[in-house]
Amino acid sequence: MSGLPAGDDRAVRGERSVSLKLEGFAWESVEQESLRQGVPVEELVTFAVLYYLADVDSGRVSRQISRSPYPDTPPADTPPADASA
Repeated sequence: MSGLPAGDDRAVRGERSVSLKLEGFAWESVEQESLRQGVPVEELVTFAVLYYLADVDSGRVSRQISRSPYPDTPPADTPPADASA
């Protein structure tokens, strides 16, 4: 992936690949859905990524990806919760 904004003429064109490690529930769900739809897992995942990217700016995306290695930790600028409440 180029990491450049969409529409940037400096973006590298061409096919890219991504390795995805899924285990347990995630893998079983993807595998079952690919069987249900009669498509290879790779095609299902490709479609899911394209579907997500097409909808990302709609505000309907239910969860943002955390950039923190500790996603459940509040940001540093968040005041501590009042323990006396």
